[in-house]
Amino acid sequence: MIKFENRSNGRYYYLAVQRDMLNEYVLIIMRGGRAANIVRRMGFSSALVLQDRIDQLSKRRLQRGYSLIHS
Repeated sequence: MIKFENRSNGRYYYLAVQRDMLNEYVLIIMRGGRAANIVRRMGFSSALVLQDRIDQLSKRRLQRGYSLIHS
């Protein structure tokens, strides 16, 4: 799980990868803050496409003031 948090506004953005019954990759995106929580799922058949999407999302979170949290 990759965790991003913005301590100034209390928001978070978590990324997790799982496999479904057809052995395809599923990216689970959990985001929110104090008032709202949203979970979104995206399916990928290729590990390369999945990694590219994770890189894009991570870059965007860092540009918008989030910090990478090590767990």
